[in-house]
Amino acid sequence: MAATDSSRLRARRPSTLGLLGKQVAYQLKLLMRSPMAAFATLVIPLMVLLAVNLLYSGTRLSSRGGISYAQFFTPAMVAFAVINACYMSVISATTLARDQGILKRIRSTPLPSWAYMTGRIVSSALVASVGAVVVIAVGTGVYGFHVIWAGVPAAVLALAVAMFCFCSLGLAVSVLVPSAESAVPIAWGTMLPLCFISDVFQPIDNAPHWLRTIASFFPLRPFADDLESAFNPITGTRAIHPAHLELIALWGLAAAAFALLAFRFEPDGRHRRDHGSHRPPVFAANRVRELLEPRGRREPRPQREERARLPRARTPRRAARGTVDAQTEWIEGPAPAEDSSVPPDATGAAPESPAPEPSAATPSQSPNA
Repeated sequence: MAATDSSRLRARRPSTLGLLGKQVAYQLKLLMRSPMAAFATLVIPLMVLLAVNLLYSGTRLSSRGGISYAQFFTPAMVAFAVINACYMSVISATTLARDQGILKRIRSTPLPSWAYMTGRIVSSALVASVGAVVVIAVGTGVYGFHVIWAGVPAAVLALAVAMFCFCSLGLAVSVLVPSAESAVPIAWGTMLPLCFISDVFQPIDNAPHWLRTIASFFPLRPFADDLESAFNPITGTRAIHPAHLELIALWGLAAAAFALLAFRFEPDGRHRRDHGSHRPPVFAANRVRELLEPRGRREPRPQREERARLPRARTPRRAARGTVDAQTEWIEGPAPAEDSSVPPDATGAAPESPAPEPSAATPSQSPNA
């Protein structure tokens, strides 16, 4: 009987691909129900594409063989759309789910943790693919961008490796982000400077050599160069650049290894104990030091020592009920009989105050008087 029940349970249990497919569909549904996430992922690259191409309409780049600015800037916006969907969105969504306790509750369900994280990464890659197609369609229809079909295979391979790299980088950076409030500033602050020096917002052919060397060390510059080279009809090449793909893949593997070793599914409770529900937006330095130090050798934090030295403020005791403080001010006013708010009677005479009742101790009321 037990064997029959176990066989029925195995038959009802969904397959691995079924779990992954449902998780991807669930993450896409969450994205569609969040207008701000869809706006940041899909609309922002289109807005930048339209605005910059309007400013540089008719401009040609002599350093790139005399191609139009749209032929350079459209592949750059494809790279920017991939960054938005795979890096910035992963950082903000992961830290928010961690702070809200969603990741902690996921671990107590039958859904494996790897299925949840893989579903999130695959959904981000699908959104990035849709964003890349939309950017290319708008550039082709509005600004005359020419699609070089011979370079599509190299561009697709570069897109696949870059999606894996930036999703892994997003998970790795989410380990260092202290709270969801600081996720978006950290994501934009770490990626926008690279966009300006990596042939994304403008060509850097006239930039200093040291700046181009630094940009070539990060994965964004090789990725943007591969896309621009695949769709350059004059000086571009349709071949795959192995050195660029190796650099992008190494960044992705290193980020994935760091995320697997240091990723946490629960919010950092230590900051809540020390500083209440609002945690300080401390980034990178303290977090990296805490991760690298052994747990048994961690030095006490200076904030705890300072708080221990400060004397505790004593709260004043409440006064006894019915007592009056010596500093209480008495408010003087008219007697109840002299209150002007009491209306006079019909004859116009002021109301008479009732005569006081005679006391029992007066001699006039004694029986002998």
